[in-house]
Amino acid sequence: MSKKSLLNLALLFIVITLASVIYFAEEKSTKLEVLSTIDANSILTINIQHNIQTTTIEKQKGNEWLITKPVSVAANNFRISSLLKLVNAPIHSHYSISEIDLISTGLQNSKTSVTLDDSSIIFGSTNPATGLRFIQMDNTAYTIEDVYFPLLSSHFGTLVSLNLLPANSLVTKLILLNQTISKDNANRWQSNLPSISTDLINTTINHWKNLQAFGVREYIERDSLGEVFIYAEDRQEAIRFTITDTDPWLILARPELGLEYHLDIAAYDKLIAPQ
Repeated sequence: MSKKSLLNLALLFIVITLASVIYFAEEKSTKLEVLSTIDANSILTINIQHNIQTTTIEKQKGNEWLITKPVSVAANNFRISSLLKLVNAPIHSHYSISEIDLISTGLQNSKTSVTLDDSSIIFGSTNPATGLRFIQMDNTAYTIEDVYFPLLSSHFGTLVSLNLLPANSLVTKLILLNQTISKDNANRWQSNLPSISTDLINTTINHWKNLQAFGVREYIERDSLGEVFIYAEDRQEAIRFTITDTDPWLILARPELGLEYHLDIAAYDKLIAPQ
C-alpha cells in the first residue's frame, strides 16, 4: 500500500475518531441528570403539604390510587402518574444547601412539600430569569422545570378521579329527578315510568358508571336544583349528588366531600332525567 493511501487511511481514522468524540460529548451534554434513581412504580404513599392543608394518597391493589386525606375518594391515576415523575425529573443545576440563599430561593420558609414514601422534596420559588423551580431534596438544592408545583398547590380536587362513581361499582338502584330505577323480584331492571325501556335503563346505568367530568373543583355552596341518589352493592349508604347548576354546564356536588363535578350540559339528559 502506498504512503499516500496510508496517509488517507490515517486521516480518515482521525476524522472518524473526532466525529465520534464530538457526537458522544454532545449527546452526554444534552442529556440532563435526574433528581434520583427511585423507581416511581415502587412508591406506595404520597403526602402533599401545601400551606396548612395535607393531602394523603395511597396505592391500592391493581395500581389504583386512593385519596385518604382530607377525605376518602378515588384519585386521578393519570395525574398521580404525572406527579410521580418528579422523582426522576431532569435537573438543570444543583447546589449544596450551604452554597445558596435559602430565603431568596423560597426554600427557607417553604409552604409546599411532597413526601414520596420516605423521600421528602421541598418546593421553593421560581428563578425569574429561567422560569425554573428551586427544590430541595436532602442537603441539595436543584432547579427543575416548573411542571409539578401546580399539581401540589391546587385544591386536592385536581387529583380526584373524573369518574362519578368508584371503579367497578355494582349499581343496584337509581333515584333520579324524574324516576326511580331498580330491580324487581325477578332481578330485572325496571323504572316507575312505564315509557322507559330496558335499553334506556341499561344505557343510563352505563352512563353513570362511565361518564367523566371534565373537571373536579372545590365545592361552592349554591341553591340546590334537586338531588339524585346512586345505590351500589358495596356501599351501605347511597352516593348523593346535589345538582347546583345547569347553565352553561351541569354541576353535581358532593358537599360532604367538599367537591363538585363539572360536566357538559348534555350529561343532564343522560344522567339526571333520561326519557
